Amino acid sequence: MKLIDIIEVFIAGDWGEETYSKETPCAVTCVRGADIIPISEYDFSAIPVRYINQQAYAKKCLQVGDIIIEKSGGSPTQSTGRVSLVSQELLDHAGAVICSNFCTAFRVKKGWNPLYVYYYLQFIYNLGAFFNFEGKTSGIKNLQLDAAFAAIPIEDISESIQNNIVAILQGLERKIAINRQINQNLPILDRSS
Repeated sequence: MKLIDIIEVFIAGDWGEETYSKETPCAVTCVRGADIIPISEYDFSAIPVRYINQQAYAKKCLQVGDIIIEKSGGSPTQSTGRVSLVSQELLDHAGAVICSNFCTAFRVKKGWNPLYVYYYLQFIYNLGAFFNFEGKTSGIKNLQLDAAFAAIPIEDISESIQNNIVAILQGLERKIAINRQINQNLPILDRSS
């Protein structure tokens, strides 16, 4: 199978407007490429609020399990293609969430655990595979998402195996989060002695 085979729907990004107006009355939190790493660390504090029209609101608001992928940006040493999972924690903190027009979101088909697909895409990203699918227009690198998802394989495994893999990786993520907290508190502990 290829990644494209497991996608139910793509959800286009929208940058919206900076301020409320009659044409754009719906406030949303808009995830940018710059927000992807903080979101993975459960830091939702810097995601901007934007305003979109009601039609866009009905079509573009994301739900738990949707995956946001950065399609424009990157740098010479960092490819596009970073991913973020829309979690219940994000929605609880931010309310209605969309992604910016430099990103796109997608929902996986039934039978696929969104967390498994998210972890798999992080793995693909860390391998540097997305460098192979980048074009450059006007100085900005763009991920050729259709070509990437049509070419990158994913093994067709049962949802129960996906769930087992997710459980292991979530356990590791919790340990990493605890270690990150310990490291952030080390300077405080050092000053107290």
